[in-house]
Amino acid sequence: MDSYTVLFLIFFTLAGIALYFVYLHEKGDRLKEINEGICPKCKNKTIEIVDQRSHGCSGTKEVTIECTNCGYKDSFTISGGGCGSGKCGI
Repeated sequence: MDSYTVLFLIFFTLAGIALYFVYLHEKGDRLKEINEGICPKCKNKTIEIVDQRSHGCSGTKEVTIECTNCGYKDSFTISGGGCGSGKCGI
């Protein structure tokens, strides 16, 4: 294999990993704003939970939120914590 091909593959693999970490960081920032009730798009306190789905008591929960002002919509997967910890509900 040509050395340029190997460098090309390494570069794009590292770039893909870096972009994935940037995506996770931005998603975390949006979740912090949403936990405070602030829409990440319009910055107003107009967030509502429109759907919650649980995957068993000790599993994860999928929460879908929507902004009543601008229509921003997003879904997050949140750790359930387990029934023994008393954290079965949101």
